[in-house]
Amino acid sequence: MLADLNKKPVAGRSTGWNGRSTKQPSPGIAVAVTPCKERTEECRKECPGLFPDEEKVRPAEWTPQWRDALLDGMARILAGRQLPGAWFPAMGVPRFVHGQSQGICDIFGTRVELQPDGNYFVHPLPPDPALVAAVQPRKPATSMYWGALKWIEYARAASRGTLEFRNPVMTGPFDTVNYLLGTTTLMEWVYTEPLVVHGLLDKVTAVIIEVVRAMQRSAGGALHGDILSCISGAFSFCSECRSLVSAEIHEEFEAPYLARIGEVIGPYGIHSCGSWERTILVALRDANLRAMNGQVRENDLVELCRLAAGRIVLSIGPSQNLHERYTWPDRKSFLKHILESTPAGQPLEVCVDESELVVWNNLNSRLGDRGNP
Repeated sequence: MLADLNKKPVAGRSTGWNGRSTKQPSPGIAVAVTPCKERTEECRKECPGLFPDEEKVRPAEWTPQWRDALLDGMARILAGRQLPGAWFPAMGVPRFVHGQSQGICDIFGTRVELQPDGNYFVHPLPPDPALVAAVQPRKPATSMYWGALKWIEYARAASRGTLEFRNPVMTGPFDTVNYLLGTTTLMEWVYTEPLVVHGLLDKVTAVIIEVVRAMQRSAGGALHGDILSCISGAFSFCSECRSLVSAEIHEEFEAPYLARIGEVIGPYGIHSCGSWERTILVALRDANLRAMNGQVRENDLVELCRLAAGRIVLSIGPSQNLHERYTWPDRKSFLKHILESTPAGQPLEVCVDESELVVWNNLNSRLGDRGNP
């Protein structure tokens, strides 16, 4: 029998944030409680009956995987709604329909290849400045990535317009150019061929804006960040390459293009697996930036909080890419680090498994309830 957690509060904020608000986010730690496998499987039994129109709205591209992804996503929503916390319920878009963030690269003439492990690899353009400068993007509707829009339309029609959606994973302009050129060429060309890089960034930015706006319309007007758990209304982009470059390179080759996107599509958040301490002050100049998602100890959380100074939400998870000897021995140690490192004035979200709720609440109590404003 699954535990009834509805009446057991989560220490910290009870609600998350509206990403479309222009006000500074209210301080405190918001907790997204992740349902266990058993709870999700139990909820999935209810899902087939929730979509009576599913067969009628199947597009030409439909496969049984589409329905499985719809039912799996709905099960996660139902399970999440049973739990306390500040998680914002929305349907994710399965990666197999769009080729992950790499899928958009075929618009620019590259070959995107499915790998045996299910990931996708982009074969970069030839490192010829004249050839790259002449690249003309195809229509987005001809791209593998356009499958995301088709799946959103299918899932929305099957639910009779009742579902909210998280955006499919997507890289920002600089990281997309990294796929198109390859990292070695990009890191060289920001010094030797800056005009070519800027020209390609300009084209990529225009395509991203067109694709995101089309997906927003298909979703009913708004998409919520796929890497943001307690924030609604803010699209999210991957920005991994900022961990490789200086603040000056980020300021010239990434920040202006993200700002241009934000001016058109609205509020957004950023994910980066690496360090973003040296670029956060540049990023904070963008009025449309709402959150930054990443990991510690790739970042020093105390320093991030000092630099952010409560102006954006920090979305923090445990290290994914570091050897265990460089991080925490267990989840309790990680959660304790979050509570000890986050000042009362900093908005921050963290994901906690439902089995960890007792640990989280006990830590809050022992450490003086640091999660409350």
